[in-house]
Amino acid sequence: MPRNAVIAAIVSLLLAGCASLAERREFHQRELAIYQSHAGAPVEEIRSFRLISWQPVNENTLLLEARLNRWYLLDIGGPCLGLEFARAVVFDGTMNTLRSRFDSVIVEGVRCRIERIRPIDYKAARSEIRALRQR
Repeated sequence: MPRNAVIAAIVSLLLAGCASLAERREFHQRELAIYQSHAGAPVEEIRSFRLISWQPVNENTLLLEARLNRWYLLDIGGPCLGLEFARAVVFDGTMNTLRSRFDSVIVEGVRCRIERIRPIDYKAARSEIRALRQR
């Protein structure tokens, strides 16, 4: 295979990879916008907090099921590096309560403060995201 053909093939693969990365970023931005559109007004705390499930949205945002079918969108201060890919998180709430601006999520030993907590209509958001994926 001639050298120019090899270089052209490599460049094509790199451009295709960049395009798919850009598409993935765009999808994640749309996904975040959907979650935000289904979030209610901020609340100061989640009482009777019990972690059932969680899902990272990006390095600044986390979905949290704190009671059965009661989901919240948490805005995290920083970027909380590693949140998107974390296998486990720890919440440092006290007395079964999770408070915005006081409590944190701990990712791989790094404490990231919870800046805002908003209840979210998780089922409606997930339905809209499924429709987005089918396009």
